[in-house]
Amino acid sequence: MQTPTLEIRIRSLILWAIMCVYSIIIFIIGVFVYPLPAIKRHKVIITWTWLFNFCARNICNVQYNVIGKENIMKTPAIIASNHQSMWETLCFSQIFPQHVWILKKSLLKIPFFGWALKISAPIGIDRSTGNNAMKEVLKEGLDRFKQGFWIMAFPEGTRIAPKTRKKYKSGTARLAILLDAPILPVAHNAGYCYPKSGLWLYPGTITVKICPPILRSSDDVTLLTAELESCINSELDKLGA
Repeated sequence: MQTPTLEIRIRSLILWAIMCVYSIIIFIIGVFVYPLPAIKRHKVIITWTWLFNFCARNICNVQYNVIGKENIMKTPAIIASNHQSMWETLCFSQIFPQHVWILKKSLLKIPFFGWALKISAPIGIDRSTGNNAMKEVLKEGLDRFKQGFWIMAFPEGTRIAPKTRKKYKSGTARLAILLDAPILPVAHNAGYCYPKSGLWLYPGTITVKICPPILRSSDDVTLLTAELESCINSELDKLGA
């Protein structure tokens, strides 16, 4: 576990002070753009992520390098990534086409940040509802695809530390089968620069590896989930993450 230096603490606190102020600003702007179609108001709300990436790069010296951009297709797909921190949730907006996140509904209750996030049309789920949560994901996922969004999913279901492995949930595969959509597997090591808990961002370069898309060959959810898990974990092993 890394120990933040005084400089890292100060730089990180400056970043979060800026983001807190902008959260209030973007929520106010979001109220005014709410009547617009979801795809348009989403473009306004995700300026929060662009500012975060700018601050992470220029204040905290967190850079990133992308391998495999040629694997990003032109038609909508489901982006499936390992989940180590909040970095990928935010900064993937600068790498992939316009997409919405599958996330916990509780995040949408956070003052200003969560309220603004809700305006961007994410797919919010309440895992305590069991099968009903999956039905809601499938219903809303179909709606977002029709609106022109890609969908970002984290099959592990939660953030986990680098070099830790967790069995993938089947929701991503189910959604891909329902939408008849390809899955774009992504592996990264963001957890070394921005651990899964805490406020501190550590300087370094994050590597993002975009793998060739997985095209479903059957409606076997178990096989598709296993293929996705094997693909991402293999790339994580290469990254030492």
